[in-house]
Formats: sequence, C-alpha cells, structure tokens
Amino acid sequence: MSEDLQNLSDSHPKALSLVIARAQHILSRKMIDEEPLKVLYRLYHHGFMAYLVGGSVRDLLLGRVPKDFDVATNAHPHEVTGLFRNSRIIGRRFRLVHVFFKGRKIVEVSTFRSRSEYEEKQTENGEIIRTDSFGTPEEDALRRDITINGLFYNIGDFSIIDHVGGMTDLEKGIIRTIGDPDERYQQDPVRMIRVIRHAGRTGFSIEDQTYQAIIQRRDEIKKCSSSRVRDEFLRDLREGTARSSLDLMLRTGLLFSIFPDLDRALGNRNPFKIREIQFFLSSFRLVDQLVGMNKEFPESIHVALLLSPLIRSIMPDHLFLGEKERNSYHAQTVRFIVHQVLSPYTFPGNMKEGASQILIAQSGLRKLVNRGSIPKRLRGKKHFQDAVLFFGIEAEARGERVPSLLQTAVPVDLLPWWPQRIKRRRRRFRKHPSTGSG
Repeated sequence: MSEDLQNLSDSHPKALSLVIARAQHILSRKMIDEEPLKVLYRLYHHGFMAYLVGGSVRDLLLGRVPKDFDVATNAHPHEVTGLFRNSRIIGRRFRLVHVFFKGRKIVEVSTFRSRSEYEEKQTENGEIIRTDSFGTPEEDALRRDITINGLFYNIGDFSIIDHVGGMTDLEKGIIRTIGDPDERYQQDPVRMIRVIRHAGRTGFSIEDQTYQAIIQRRDEIKKCSSSRVRDEFLRDLREGTARSSLDLMLRTGLLFSIFPDLDRALGNRNPFKIREIQFFLSSFRLVDQLVGMNKEFPESIHVALLLSPLIRSIMPDHLFLGEKERNSYHAQTVRFIVHQVLSPYTFPGNMKEGASQILIAQSGLRKLVNRGSIPKRLRGKKHFQDAVLFFGIEAEARGERVPSLLQTAVPVDLLPWWPQRIKRRRRRFRKHPSTGSG
C-alpha cells in the first residue's frame, strides 16, 4: 500500500477489513439484475476478482432497488473488453469499460484503483504524472467518498467485504467520509455535495466531524471545475431528494458558497429569511413528490424555483413604477439574475432561457387568473405549461388553492393536488306523449 493510502487507512478508526459471510447478511443474487450478474460471473469464471460495488450494494442492503449496478475487478480494461464483445473503453485519465446490453442497459466495469480521479498529481505544466493508478481492493475502497459506498459484494463466495466500517455506519444510519474529512474535502471539494446528497437520499445523519468540515471547508467548492459543481448540484435537484439536500446546504452554508447571490434572499441579509426558507423548501418538497411519481419534470423549473427567492427580494423595491415600466423592469431583472447566478457554471442556454420565461410569465398568469380567461395564443407557447406548473407549485407551497382556471390550460393530472374537474352530466330530456283530446 502506498504511503498516502497508509496514512488514510490509519486516520480512519474502522479501516480493518471485515468479511461478512453470506449467512450474516441479506444480499442475495436474486436481488441483482441479470446483466450485472452476467458480467460478474464471466469475470469470475475467467480467474478475475469480480465485486459488485458502490451504491448498488448500499441500496440492496437497505432494501431499495438500485438505479444501476457497478462492477470492480482486478482485470485491466483491455482484459475486460477481451471478454465482452459488446463493450468499449471510455475515459482519458481513468479508463473504464462500459458493457452494453439490450434495452440500452449499461454495466460499468472499473479496475481497482489506488486513488480518486481528482487526486491525481500534476506537473507545473498541467501534465498528469500517472494516468491509470490501478490498485488493490482495499485501496479502491479507501479512495471512495463515504463508508456506506465502500462495501463490496464478492460473487465468488457471496460475502460482503468491508474495508472502511461501512456496515456499522449503515446499521447506525450515519454518513461518514472515509478518512479525515478536512483532507478529503481539500483533495476534492465536490465530495461535500455528495455527502449532503447521500444524507438527503438515505435520511441518515451526517457524522459530526464530517458535518463540521463542510462548514469549515465550504468555500473550497469555488476551486472546483464549474461544470462538475453544476452537474453534481443538478443531480441533487433531479433525484427526488431536493428538499432535504437544499436544507442541509442552507444549514452548512454550502449553498451560499455555490451561489453567493442567494444570501440576499435566504441568508442573514434578509430579516424575513425564516419565512422565505420555509416557502423555498416547501416548494422543493412538492417537486420531490412529483419526481417520486415518475412525472417528467423540466429542469428549467428546478432552476426557476432556485432563483425565485432572489427575484422576490429585489422586486418589492420598485413598486412605485407604473405597470408598463414594472413589467419591463421585471423581465430585465429576471434575465439579469438568471445570467448573474448561472453563467459561472455554464448552465445550458435552453435551461436558462426556460427558467427566464417561467419567471417572467408569473405576473402575467396572475393577471389572467384575475380576468378569468386565458387566450388561446398563450396556450401554445413553448414554456406556458411549465410556467403554469411553476405557478401551481408556489400556490400550493403557500397553502393556497390552485386557481381552477389554470387546470383548463394543462393536463388535469399534472399535479396530484390539482383541483379535479367536475364532470357535469348532461340532462336527458324525455319526450312527453302528446295529450290528445280523447
């Protein structure tokens, strides 16, 4: 083991390898999809180590259905592709193998690593000293982010191998970094976002040292690649646990390190921050409810909800403007804020434009509700339905009834709390027999 990894192992109080026999855990081959099982068995039958790793092991032990299955092995990438014709090597710094199956299913196979991709040392010219740092199973476990993601399922004897104390933390419901959190966040600050996401996803509590290190190191996130921060943050929003993740980001201050402008609306600069935070989190709770129902949810709405508090904190200062000037100012302000907050992270242009259109449309929707009609020309506009959905989310978050007028503009089942249309039964008129003179 390298000196760096030896120090990492020594810094973690539970870095003793533990093999948990099949009879002592609940994970069964029957719980694993057919495709990863094929990969595991082919590697194993050709003399290689074959472990199911990471989030899939964690989820199966928690009784959840994994979104994907990752495999780790001591076979090098070219040896893996030699076993699977339906595969290809991807990645530049760390080479992985994607094995393709019918139905667009992909099993990712990695060779045991000795360090994380973002811990590679570089020369002054930016050149990578080592491109592929292959290692042992223990080294691979130690370079992962948190203990509950460092568990391996060995297809050879159906045991679980625990090098990092992950089983204990899984049983206690604890999120803990592997190694010293200060050092780990300094090496790769994006780990702070991942720690928060896993706490939000599992409902586990963050171990105190791991939590305090986020508070102390939160500004380190500014040193990361903007695209990585953007991708990790959007992943927090789209996976159905946005409310709990954003709550933790607010409590630790990490949200303000990523988006400093939000401090005006959600930080101590706002005397009404408690009320604003409650509304903010309630809105995302409703979003999580929709995502959990497998509703297709536009990311532009996520972004609009993120920026909405900032819009509200600025607009009241200009109530003295006339209606026409106020509308113009509102549109300009929205576009400026969207550009100011999102541009540093190179958000896609269509996402920014969608968020702008949604936010600009809100004042117009309120007027339409008051007038009691929606012109047909508006119903066909590109972002109209998203704007109505946004309006409905915020109305419900305030505890208000969603205006029934808007339900005629969008699918009736768009929101679970949407007022149901009342189907009026058509009256049937009976023909009365003519009354003759007899």
